[in-house]
Amino acid sequence: MIEMSRENGEGIQTQRPIRIKKPIETKRPIVLAEFEEESNIPDLEEEDTTTVPVIFRMPKKTYRNLGQIALDRETSRVALVREAIKEYLKKLEEPEEQNPKISDRQLDRVLKECSKEDGGFEIDGENGFVAAMETKGFKLEDLTPQQWKRVKENLQIGYDRYWNKPSSEEFAAKFESLKLTEKQREWLSGKTTEEDDSEGTKESKE
Repeated sequence: MIEMSRENGEGIQTQRPIRIKKPIETKRPIVLAEFEEESNIPDLEEEDTTTVPVIFRMPKKTYRNLGQIALDRETSRVALVREAIKEYLKKLEEPEEQNPKISDRQLDRVLKECSKEDGGFEIDGENGFVAAMETKGFKLEDLTPQQWKRVKENLQIGYDRYWNKPSSEEFAAKFESLKLTEKQREWLSGKTTEEDDSEGTKESKE
C-alpha cells in the first residue's frame, strides 16, 4: 500500500511504504489423548464431588483399544479411564500395599534383568529370577499383593516356555529359598499340567 503525503509545505509528494503485519501462526502440540471437563478445583477440606481438567498422553494402540472397549460397553473413554484409576488407587490404599519392604523400582529392576529379548522370562540359572532375588536378599513373602501379581505374570511366561514342564512339587521347590507364603506356594504348585507328550521327552529350555 502506498501513502501520498506533502512535506515542508512545498507541495512535494513522497511515497512512503506501509508495512502490513502478518498474523503469527501458532501450532498446537499434538495430544494423543485429551480428556477435559469444566469445573473448579475443589477445596481439599470439602468433599471431592467435582472434576478437574486433565490432559495426558498414551500410546496410539492403547487409545484405539480403549475406544473399542468403550464402544462395546456403550460408554466413553473418559468413563473407562476414571473407573480404572479409581480401582487402582483403591488397591494402593489397602493396608498391605503401604510401606512395602521391596520397592516397586527394585522389583522392576529384577523383572527387567530376567526378561529375555524374545519375550520369555528366565526363572532358573545364574541369570534367572530365583538367583536374582537371592542375590539381593529379597523374599517372596515380602511382596505386596500388587507386586506378587506382577511376579506371577512373569513366572507364568517363564513356565510356559519350558519344553518339559516340571512337576508341581519340582516347580514350587525352585522358590523355597525365597520364603513363600502359603498362598504363593499353592499358586506355584498349581502351575503344572499332566499332559502326555506325544513327541517324547524334551529338554528344558532353561
